[in-house]
Amino acid sequence: MAKAGMKRPNPEEPHGTQSNKKNHFPKNDAPPVPEIQGKAKAGNAKADK
Repeated sequence: MAKAGMKRPNPEEPHGTQSNKKNHFPKNDAPPVPEIQGKAKAGNAKADK
């Protein structure tokens, strides 16, 4: 039961995450960035310039 003063949401209206609409995002066509190799990945020192 709803508390005093609380609005009872209409089940027909989407509220919060109770929606059946999908988000349409454009496909990411950028290639993935390669991972750092070797010592640079294992250590926590700053990279050489």
